Amino acid sequence: MTYTAKIEQTREYPKRMRYMPGTDTFEEKECDSLSYMRNVPQPSGWIKESGTPPCEHLDVIVMTDEHCKLGDEIPVRLIGVFCRADGDHKLVAVPVSRPENDISELSVKETDDLHRLYPRIGSGEGWFGREQAEKITADFFGRNKRKIIITVQHTESEHHLNGHIGAWGNWELTGRGRQQAFEIGKMLLREDCHRGFKMYCSDLARAIQTAEEINRSLHLTPVFTDVIREVNAGEGNGRPADWYREHKAAQNGYDPDYRPFPDAESDRGLWERLLPFYRQIMENAGERILIVSHGTALSFLHSMIMGFTFDDITGYRFVGSGGSVSKFVKQPDGKVIAYYINHRIF
Repeated sequence: MTYTAKIEQTREYPKRMRYMPGTDTFEEKECDSLSYMRNVPQPSGWIKESGTPPCEHLDVIVMTDEHCKLGDEIPVRLIGVFCRADGDHKLVAVPVSRPENDISELSVKETDDLHRLYPRIGSGEGWFGREQAEKITADFFGRNKRKIIITVQHTESEHHLNGHIGAWGNWELTGRGRQQAFEIGKMLLREDCHRGFKMYCSDLARAIQTAEEINRSLHLTPVFTDVIREVNAGEGNGRPADWYREHKAAQNGYDPDYRPFPDAESDRGLWERLLPFYRQIMENAGERILIVSHGTALSFLHSMIMGFTFDDITGYRFVGSGGSVSKFVKQPDGKVIAYYINHRIF
């Protein structure tokens, strides 16, 4: 199986390097680098698919003669592992272009390099081949890990004040909305959201600008996507609210397939649009997720996170207002705890 090794340390740096996930950069630590002290040329880092420091992740040594820079991402195959008594094992990998399938196939020089890196072998420790490396990796990915999901509903937008429909109307934040988002960023900084969180953001202007203000504190790199846009009102997108009420299709009672206009999205359509995204964030290796989106979209996502089905939303809804923040934690046993839902700080 192919993984991605992200390089965190090379022999060029006398000090250990620390990854800063908020800015995707590196800074020096006070302690010395083993590879520098022991003259080991091979770079090291972590398996990107396993998580991001300082969150839980898998360390890896990459057996390559190519010059590597901090932050390089290299497709690799696992060929071995140094097992440590404290469980902080060090995988060994080669770039996919190399032929070796096991650590025993490395050259004498490369084997010496590895043994120089970790010369002292304690009880239960040692160098092992591909089979043990794959077992350790499978055990790691097989464990359910604690996952934190924090959501932010965009702050005050122009359509909140001008009597128009939001939906897919591409409204911008007001000045007050920008200040609200900045305050949310400071709150999320206290939640350690600058450490290892991955931010997903709707691609509509009011969500993008909310993320921009939040990132004055967090310095995350957003992933913009139309999947978590607000519900699509079709012909009613961005229209004056009076026009919308006058022209929308009549509705008698709740109908999950109701659409106010022929080109609009129903509740069922919105749920089906969001469901693959929900599954993606719950099933991938990312442990810390920050989502900036919209009221109805987040209402449905909150329902999914809490284990509700589509049929449940006929009787239960989470309704937030601009700038509301929610925090959910999925425990290792699968239980989901809502620490707060649609909380506002202003």
